[in-house]
This record gives sequence, C-alpha cells and structure tokens, in this order.
Amino acid sequence: MFHRGDTLTGEVHALDEWILVEPEARRAHWRSFLASTPGRLSVLAVVLVAAALAAGVVTATVNDARQRDIDSLRTHAESLADAGQSLYSALSIADAAATTSFIFGGTEPVEVRERYNQAVGDAANALVTAANGIPAADADAAGLLSEVSRRFAEYTSLIATARANDRSGNPVAITYLDNASALMQGTILPLAHRLCTDQWKSVATTQMRTTRLPVAALAVTASALIALVLAHIYLTRKSRRLLHPGLIVAALLMAGLLVWSVAAFGVSASAGARARTDGTQPLSALVTARILAQQARADEMLGVLRRGSDSQSEVDFSRHTTVAAKILGQHRNNSQGSVADAPVTEAVAALDGWRSAHTVLQHRLVNGDYPGAAALAVGPGEGASTARFSALDEALRSALDRLASAERAATITAYRATSPLTVGALVIGVLCGFAVGGGIWPRLNEYH
Repeated sequence: MFHRGDTLTGEVHALDEWILVEPEARRAHWRSFLASTPGRLSVLAVVLVAAALAAGVVTATVNDARQRDIDSLRTHAESLADAGQSLYSALSIADAAATTSFIFGGTEPVEVRERYNQAVGDAANALVTAANGIPAADADAAGLLSEVSRRFAEYTSLIATARANDRSGNPVAITYLDNASALMQGTILPLAHRLCTDQWKSVATTQMRTTRLPVAALAVTASALIALVLAHIYLTRKSRRLLHPGLIVAALLMAGLLVWSVAAFGVSASAGARARTDGTQPLSALVTARILAQQARADEMLGVLRRGSDSQSEVDFSRHTTVAAKILGQHRNNSQGSVADAPVTEAVAALDGWRSAHTVLQHRLVNGDYPGAAALAVGPGEGASTARFSALDEALRSALDRLASAERAATITAYRATSPLTVGALVIGVLCGFAVGGGIWPRLNEYH
C-alpha cells in the first residue's frame, strides 16, 4: 500500500510562469492594440495633431523667411540701389556742370558753380550711404565703391586745377578739363554704372522670389485639412455618431488658415509684382535715361568749348540722346496708367525741344558764330539749351520720385499683407491640435 509520507522529499518545486505564456504573444501585444479600434483612434489622433502642427509650423517658417526678404528689400536692397543711382546721377551732373562753367571763361554764374558743388556733395553723400548699406560679405560692391571714391577724388582735383588755370587765362585749362571728363566718362561712370546695375539686379531677384506663391506651405495646409475631413468621416462611420465637435472645430480652423494664407500670400505677391512692374523696371529705365541726358549735356558743352572742332562730342551727344529718346518712347508705349506718365510726356517734349535747340547751336558753330552758339548753350532764354535741358531733367526727376514712391508703397503693402501670419499660423496649428484631441478623446473613453 502506498503511503503519502513515502514520497516526501526536502525539495520545493516552483512553477515557472513564463512557460505558460508564449514569448511571441507577449511581443505582439502592441500589435493587437494597434489593430483594435482604440489603437487606431490613438494613431489617428497622433497623426492629425502632427499634421495640424506641421501646417502651422511650415506656414510660419515660410512666411517668416518671406518677411525677412521683403524687409531686407524695403530697408536695405532698395535703399542701396537708390544710393547707387543717386551716385551715378550726381557724378553725371557734376561732370555736366563742371564743363558748363568753362564756357563763361572763369566768371561762371553763381548758380552754375553751386550746381557743381551740390552735385559733388550729393555724390559724396551717396558714396557714404552706399558704403554703409553694403553687406560685409559683398566684397565686389565694396571694391567698386572704393575705386569710385578714389577716382572721384582724382577727378575733383583735375577740375580744381582746370578752374585755377581758367581763371588765370591759361589755355591748358581745357586740357585738364578734357582729362577730367575722360576720367569721368571712361572710368568713374562705368564703375558707378556697374554698381548701380548690380544693385538693381539684386532688387529684381529678391522681388521675383517674393512674388512666388509658397506652394509647399499651401500644400501642407491643404493636406492637413483633407486629413481632418477624412478623419471625421471615418469616425462618423465607426462610432455611429453624426457630428464630432472637436474635429469640426479643427477642420474649420485649418480651413481658416488655408483661406487666410491664400489671401495674404496672394495680396503680397500681387503687391510685389506691382512693385517690380510699376516701380523697379520703369525706375531703372528712367534712371538710365536721366544719366544719358546728363552725359549728353556734358558732350554738348565740350563741343561748344572746342568750337565744333571735335566731331566725337557731337557723335556722343547724338548717341546718348537717341538712346534716351528710345527709352522714353518705350515707357510711353508700354505704360498702362503709370504714375510717371505725365512727367514722362513732359520729358519727351523737353527732349525734342533740346535736340532742336542743339541743331541750331551746331549750325552756329559750323558757321563760326561761337558767341551765338555759347549764348544758345548757356543763355537764360526759354529756347536755349540750358532751359530745355533743365526742363528735361526736372521732368525725369519728377517721374523718378513718383515711381520710387509707388515702389515703396507696394513693397510696404506686400510686407503688411502677411505680417500677422507667422504668429497666427502657429496659434492656429496649436489650437487645431487641441481640437483634434477634444474630438477623439470622447470616442476613446467609450472603450474604457
């Protein structure tokens, strides 16, 4: 007979629980959770919150970069381009005024000398303004300014020497004047033109970049909105509930961000395009026309000083005025209600009158009537070259002022249109994330 005590031993056997649960089943627990409805709703909530935050962050980031470009354009690039064209114009005016003063034989009127001094001062101010506005990394522009400054000092020294000799009645004064004018026309103005052109190109490039719609930001926002709508449809079918307030609020917030972004970026892009087409492009062209007119004036004065013996001055005058007339004609043909239409029309009439007066002046020089030619060149009469040229320069300056004002106004509009969007997009993205949580959390609670 078997006795229970016969089988007792001193060993205690413990049950290993791990052998009752398969390791694979333990590892697949998270998979079974994700396959369940609560798991799917949790993943859906995470994805929607991430999409909402991504829409806000991407929109804010893109807009912030855009705002920095426009602000740089408004406070730096445009002012530097203006300084470049002011420098170019002041140099041309100084050259024309210096040449004009020699026709009076050392006793030039006060207004002529003041015009030269004013032009020299304007050129110096433009050099300082441009130097302060050039970024430290722009070595080319800094080198151009340095060379212009050095050469301009040499030019003013030659003009001072020429004036001193002219007052003393030394014929060598004309030689110094020729050297100074050659330095200005052959070296200084080309350097200034290159600086001016480079800055206008930089402005145009930045404007082109700011007139493009940010497709990436709009696409992310639209995708987030679509995801929210689809999520609401899915949750409606899953829970048998028609409305989910949290998701509806999130969808409305995202739709508001999309509409706001499209409207703001659209207004900004339109204003930027207007600043380029109605401001920068015609402004650059008319700046060139004014500079050509200043150079033609210097050519005319040199021709009178040489008593018509230098055919090159006449060739240069004809070339400069022809190109200026072509630019003004193109502006009139292409303009569609530009703010500069009226002064450009006045400039065209003044240029035609100036060229007619110059033809009479040249006829007098050919006939040996130097006093008559000089009187027509610098005389006070309304039909004289001085009056005609002054009317042309004043009309061009008025046109430039109007175009610059229109460009600045359009750039400010482009900046203000999207100014609140950076912060607004982030706020909407965060609120949308909370709304998503508020919409899905009640459905999750139903499974607890």
